[in-house]
Amino acid sequence: MPEVPRARIIGVADGLPSSKVNGMAFDHAGYLWLATTDGLARYDGIGMKVWRHTPGDPASLPGNDLTLVSVDDRDRIWVAAEGRGLSMMDSKREGFVHYRQAERPEIGSDDTFAVASRNGEVWFGTYGGGLHRLDRDGRITRFAPKPGDLRSLPAETVLSLAYDGRGDLWVGTFKGLARWTGSDFERVAVPGEDPAPWIFSVTPVGDQLWVGTKTGLYRREGDGRWTDPDYSVMFGSLNAVLTLAPDRGGNFWLGTQRSIWRVAPNAVPVPATLGPARPARPVQQIVGQEDGSFWFPFAGTGVGYLRSDWRRVAQYSRERGTLSSELYPSLAPSASGGLWLLGARGEIERLGADGVVEPVSDGPHDSIGHSVPNAAVEDRKGRLWVATSRNSVVRIDPSGVWRDWTVDTPEPALNGEPERMLIARDGTLWISFLTQGLQQRDTDTGKVLSTILVGPEQGIGVGDLGSMKLAPDGVLWVASGQGMLRHDAAGKRMQAVQGLPRERVFGFVFDAADSLWLQTLNGLEHYRRDGGKWRLQARIGVAEGIPAVEATDLFRDRLGRIWMPTSRGLFRWDPKARQLRHFGVQNGMSSQEFIRRGSTMTPGGVLASALSDGSVVLVDTELADPPPRQPRLQWHQLDVRRHGRWVPLPLQGSSLPAGATRAARYATIPSLAPDDREMRVQLRLLSFDDPQANRYYTRLEGYDSDWVSVGNSGERVFAGLPSGSYVLHARAVDANGNAAVERTLEFNVRPPWWRTPPALAALAGLIALLVWWIAASYRRRLQRRLSWQAAEHEREVAKQASLAKTRFLATLGHEVRTPMTGVLGMSELLLDTPLNERQRGYTESILRAGQHLLRLVNDALDLARIESGKLELADESFDLRALIEQAAELMRPLAQQRGLAFEVLIAPSAPRGLRGDASRVCQILLNLLGNAIKFTEQGKVSLIVDALAPQGVRFEVADTGPGLNEEQKARLFRRFEQADGARTAARYGGSGLGLAICQELAAAMEGHIAVHSEPGQGAHFVFELPLPNAEPPASTKSPETATRGPQIGPLALLLVEDDPTVAEVIAGLLRAQGHRVTHVANGLAALAEVTTAHFDLALLDLDLPGITGLDLARQLRAQGFAEPLVAVTARADADAEPQASEAGFDRFLRKPVTGAMLADTVAAVRAAKH
Repeated sequence: MPEVPRARIIGVADGLPSSKVNGMAFDHAGYLWLATTDGLARYDGIGMKVWRHTPGDPASLPGNDLTLVSVDDRDRIWVAAEGRGLSMMDSKREGFVHYRQAERPEIGSDDTFAVASRNGEVWFGTYGGGLHRLDRDGRITRFAPKPGDLRSLPAETVLSLAYDGRGDLWVGTFKGLARWTGSDFERVAVPGEDPAPWIFSVTPVGDQLWVGTKTGLYRREGDGRWTDPDYSVMFGSLNAVLTLAPDRGGNFWLGTQRSIWRVAPNAVPVPATLGPARPARPVQQIVGQEDGSFWFPFAGTGVGYLRSDWRRVAQYSRERGTLSSELYPSLAPSASGGLWLLGARGEIERLGADGVVEPVSDGPHDSIGHSVPNAAVEDRKGRLWVATSRNSVVRIDPSGVWRDWTVDTPEPALNGEPERMLIARDGTLWISFLTQGLQQRDTDTGKVLSTILVGPEQGIGVGDLGSMKLAPDGVLWVASGQGMLRHDAAGKRMQAVQGLPRERVFGFVFDAADSLWLQTLNGLEHYRRDGGKWRLQARIGVAEGIPAVEATDLFRDRLGRIWMPTSRGLFRWDPKARQLRHFGVQNGMSSQEFIRRGSTMTPGGVLASALSDGSVVLVDTELADPPPRQPRLQWHQLDVRRHGRWVPLPLQGSSLPAGATRAARYATIPSLAPDDREMRVQLRLLSFDDPQANRYYTRLEGYDSDWVSVGNSGERVFAGLPSGSYVLHARAVDANGNAAVERTLEFNVRPPWWRTPPALAALAGLIALLVWWIAASYRRRLQRRLSWQAAEHEREVAKQASLAKTRFLATLGHEVRTPMTGVLGMSELLLDTPLNERQRGYTESILRAGQHLLRLVNDALDLARIESGKLELADESFDLRALIEQAAELMRPLAQQRGLAFEVLIAPSAPRGLRGDASRVCQILLNLLGNAIKFTEQGKVSLIVDALAPQGVRFEVADTGPGLNEEQKARLFRRFEQADGARTAARYGGSGLGLAICQELAAAMEGHIAVHSEPGQGAHFVFELPLPNAEPPASTKSPETATRGPQIGPLALLLVEDDPTVAEVIAGLLRAQGHRVTHVANGLAALAEVTTAHFDLALLDLDLPGITGLDLARQLRAQGFAEPLVAVTARADADAEPQASEAGFDRFLRKPVTGAMLADTVAAVRAAKH
């Protein structure tokens, strides 16, 4: 069997970031790390994970052009970027730590050429910067040459570093080889004319040290003697050895400045063409694995993987310069030990046992011409018989003389294309012809001995004939479209074999006289003859991995294994081990499509086949399989779907290093949350022979009843796992049937809070308490019932009282507001008439008394809303400084009338704007300021405004009044109570509701009012309100406009009011503003007026006799009245305003109304309309 190594290529299409690989290394888990010119890659046999430089991320690579990669004994990854120093990623694989001159000035250069590590120490050599040692504690020591010191480093540039078996560090430099003694460097001379040449590589092999230099390749023995190999000078100058790797058979792989070489013991090195043809480029590193496989860099292509059993397969092709034809439809064994190769254009070549291909003739052979050789066979006298596509049978003698038989020659051939040929035991030749039948000839004379034509008479049927073989008893068997046929010599016909399938058989082979294997689309079938009848023993199909595909034929090796070439690769079934293996591109083949009729088995057990890409592949079926080994199975990645995306889970004990103990086979992950919907497990079996043929199996305790196959993906997703503790077991088997160590993953799924032990304990306690409560409640049943009835009665009474109070206050508010409209309105109208001083004083007293009564009603209504929980607070942004200015403008005249100083201080830190109910804030502020002014006889009243942490505002109202004692302060915020009771009321007036309402309004806004006072020291009220800060709203009016008030021309107004006094007041106030007012007392009159006259605006009372104001508004809108509608009502309930808006009103006014209120409302609705 010729040795033709061919590597499987892994390139950019497989995820490699760059086709130029400068360094390779395996970590402790078994992953392959690749340093490329465009980043760092980790290969797991299926895919790549890539690390690159990320701008702005200090934990990423400093650059993408990497020159080397190394793994230390702590499983740390060391990489060197071109001109950017040395970087390290620890075993957690979470980022890089950098060692550069900028941060570590003790480093001599940022160009790192070599790295070696041992016992936690890392040595790295640089270009022009010397050698460095990085200790466990992070301290860096630099070594450089010292003039005149022969125990110093020979040169500042270090090209190679390596530890030998004794633990000695060897250093290769530009000026020779040195050994680190622990304190200094021992310079070691190498053989040759220059004892200190450039040292490109230092490689320990056992107790030997191989040194690649500029002058050649040398070997240093364990006793210190140097050996100069005969081929040393081949690897000097521009072909120096950069890397060396031994195999298990004593051979060496050399990577030089130009190519890859293979050196056998006591043999001359030969170039190794492992992959596609490529220009001469340096080979920086060759890495071997424990199983005997190797990794090679192919610049411009990627990396190549050479299996440990690479000697099993040899391939020849025109591309590699060994064959001349583009396709080989027919192959035939030669008695001399080689193979006959017949090309598609008539070429005939002979492949010798030594692997050398020799053409029989230049170009197409004369006997074949340009026809296609369908089949070929060598007879006992070494003559080659060829079946051609021009319906001829050709015999070529060893001397070169040839003869052919066609349908027109004596002893004519059948009138069809000959497809298959077979030499029988008696030396005769059997030939099958397409759609014609079979013919038997004498190989010496060419005479036709027997002819079996197509048709039912001779048992062939339509002539769809396939593979032909001799049974152990020498009888001819033929596979056909109708099943298996057997030659009946006596009857001179073919007959169907009973017990075998009556369907298309693509290939067959005998295992023994009574044992037969055949292949159909159902798979591989084994039959045994028992009592003269064939019976099915086994069927191996898709479930076992054999696809439903047509085989080109079947073959059996000496160990009884069945070989099946197909268009999807070569399959081998071992009946004893019940194991299937697949051979294809993963074995270095350029193609795995085996062509029809293009396979044959030599007597020496070599399966020769032609592939669809024109190459010829030889498979040594007798080569022993690689010895059993235990590949490493790793938890590659675990993710959980959380909030709609996959989140990786950190693993503890995820990697299984070589020789790991049983305890190391266990891994754990953090507990899964109750709402984690899915968990995805990804496994990787780090066996690189055929990663796609690796098979994975998992079993989750308590979830799976048996092992679950996950195919070759190594991925499984668990969804909807109930809470609890789980143990996941994982197994894997590689393409060679080697089983990995079983891995175990332990994890928990946390229960929802209501299923946690505390919650369940609480539930149990509640159940126990419930049982006790039921028992106790039974004894207290009558008492509870009586209590309940009493409580219900009290509740009903309280409810009725509350309802009565609410109705009373609503009625009071309504009934008071209506006459108050007359009182206040008439007072306002009267003040606009000529009055003497006494009359004006009386009128103003009436106005003040009415306003005081209105405040009492409003206070009572506010209390009712607060108690019933129906107080509605606005949630709008407002300008705090504008609010303070408004309150100050209102209070300052009152203070000045009493001769008091009035101060307002606003801290710079006070917020500009707040969000809340500005009117209620202003109400509280006015009440506090009003009380301060009212109770202060002399001195001043001040308002201080500051920010409240973390948000809001703080008001401080201080006065120089009489002050309060503790008893007075305790009564201050009670309803209907004042500081000195009746004396305060008699002297200052008031109802005692103001501060009570302020405190409850502040509490409704989550604020608080506090008072600090001593008798004779005045009072200090602190109002804290934690409203959120907000941007103040833009002002819609200028100050001048706001002061001047709205300017509206005369309008025609309709007033609908049933109370004549109120109507007279409102009409008078409106006429005083220049408007024309038409008054009607009910809705029907209003409808009549609208139909006969035009009005610019209508003011409607809601409580009208007959049709209500709400219904009237709807009627007006239905009749097409498009002018503004204003509701004027004495109703105080909270539902009145939303009902009015829904009915079509544009504005809402509550009685009593003033002239200013009416003017503002008229101006607002007219502005909104226009």
